[in-house]
Amino acid sequence: MATTTSFGDSPDAITAIDGSLIRSANQTVSSYSSLSVPTGATINGIVVTWTGGYSSGVDPAATVMSVSYSGSGNSSVLATNEPLSVATYSDTSTITFGGPEELWGLDWTVDQANAISTKMYTSGLFSTFYHDAFQVTIHYTGDTDAVATEGPISISSGIVKIKSGKVIIK
Repeated sequence: MATTTSFGDSPDAITAIDGSLIRSANQTVSSYSSLSVPTGATINGIVVTWTGGYSSGVDPAATVMSVSYSGSGNSSVLATNEPLSVATYSDTSTITFGGPEELWGLDWTVDQANAISTKMYTSGLFSTFYHDAFQVTIHYTGDTDAVATEGPISISSGIVKIKSGKVIIK
């Protein structure tokens, strides 16, 4: 099974695991621009990895993460794979949501998966999160990116995506 992974794009403090924290009870990350599930692939599962901590007012058993298609009303929520008690503000750590075969109760197209939006939320007095990083990994099967070594390649139809390098046409 292939994967594609991306950190969230903004705000800047959540784009890498670097100890730079944002204090927020509700944080939406609506762009993961490095995701690149290829056309024709089948989405098998989605993992959201969060690094941070939380205040003592957050219920460790609460459902705190949701995912949705960008621009659609569809969304789903899923509890953490580990109890929240592993992280408090003074001890940030990483917690995963979902899994390689977890679709969060939704059907996903390639375009929807590439445009995923996540939201981590809590409610209640003295409840807040301290966010360091959000990362999405999409597990898929089917069409995969072709990788060329040295020499020419022949393409009869389809879309060509160049991630780096150059094209020389002779």
